[in-house]
Amino acid sequence: MTQTTPPGPIAQKLLHALARARGQKIVDLKAFASARQHEAQLQRTAATRDTLADLHPIHAIYVYVQNQVSIMSETVTQLPMLDKLATIVVKAEDMYMPSGPPMSPLTGSYFFFWSVFDAAVGASRETIGTCILALIRCAGSHPEFIRLIETMQQSRMGLYLHDGCQKDTIYLRELITGERLPCIVPSGYRGKRGEVWLARVLPPPDPSFTESLVMTTPYVVVHPGEVEWQAYLNRTLPKVGTADRRNAYERLMKYGLNLNYWIEYISEAYAGHETSAVFLRGLPDVDESRPLSQKSEEMRERVLAGGARGRRGRA
Repeated sequence: MTQTTPPGPIAQKLLHALARARGQKIVDLKAFASARQHEAQLQRTAATRDTLADLHPIHAIYVYVQNQVSIMSETVTQLPMLDKLATIVVKAEDMYMPSGPPMSPLTGSYFFFWSVFDAAVGASRETIGTCILALIRCAGSHPEFIRLIETMQQSRMGLYLHDGCQKDTIYLRELITGERLPCIVPSGYRGKRGEVWLARVLPPPDPSFTESLVMTTPYVVVHPGEVEWQAYLNRTLPKVGTADRRNAYERLMKYGLNLNYWIEYISEAYAGHETSAVFLRGLPDVDESRPLSQKSEEMRERVLAGGARGRRGRA
């Protein structure tokens, strides 16, 4: 998933519309005019230099790019070509209310990356992010800016084992790939060796840096542990549709087995939170293991009903 793919059907429609607009002496595309006005309003809400100065340099680079992508995302989703992608995001927002605990297990940072870079449609797996990339390449944006957005588009969630700390650096070892990464964790959560984390880890934004970045607030699985997660992956990866185990893992972690796969898991596995982390319990394919799944609720109701009958019988 590291190669740059050609524009998909949605992006092609977007580029064709832009080309037509540029070729007209009098441009009367209300959608584009509305989008430009919308973008001007959004720029006023972008992170300021003072805000970025307070962040770790690695974090500051990605936050700046994320802010610009957020503005472009709000802009392009006003255009009719992206109606399908915009509808997916709006439906998910309405259903899951991604505002972070205690209102929702879905944090804003998680939902942003899912909605822009992972929520894909069609055989080309187009996202809002791939459409943005097609536009900025066409517009001749700075290569480094394009590269960083490509990095975000190619990113995915991953399952990591906490492998110890050294000062402010957390070492995470990814399941399946076995890659051991020194990471900056902006949320401040340090954790402990052996924890399973579900997180989006971005690579160093520049060769001058050695640490990767845990971009989203870490989801820490309090139960089960590594052995059960490896067993889950052994059961699940054959369902992804590719024989290559590493490729299957990467696809699973980015796209799930269906559009809302990981959103559903996080929503039903929620087991509490603190300021710097969200805690989960259970596996995606074992309904009874997740505290907020429907089957868990049904089981609790049966247990309570059975207990009530037992008490009546003893009386």
